[in-house]
Amino acid sequence: MTEGPGAEFSKSWVERSVEDAGTAAVRAALAAFAERFDLVREFLDAPFGRHSADLRFVLDVMRSQPTAGKWFTIMTKPYSEWRAARWSPDGLDIAEMAPACFQTREDVERWVFKQRWRHLIGALPLQESDDEA
Repeated sequence: MTEGPGAEFSKSWVERSVEDAGTAAVRAALAAFAERFDLVREFLDAPFGRHSADLRFVLDVMRSQPTAGKWFTIMTKPYSEWRAARWSPDGLDIAEMAPACFQTREDVERWVFKQRWRHLIGALPLQESDDEA
């Protein structure tokens, strides 16, 4: 059994889920960004295009996580409706679809970003009144 301060460290490697693997290290690397209101705002304002070096780092880490359990976007009607979906534990099937439908790709990307931020970093440092997630 591996020793360490968190619940993730109290499990043997056999007991760990795919989602647990590496999560502690990722969360530690991203902890410095937990209060970065500016990064959340930067992404919400412009999900596509050029981003600052710090936001690119956060996005690269978010996007490089194992597929299993990760939220992603899916077009449900050609160029007019998008939804967010979550991969199954084996990363081969869709396990869950978010209830909301989005009219723009930017909006669904914002929703997925918020979910990934919460999963890897914690509560969003910026809470919006129109936050659907």
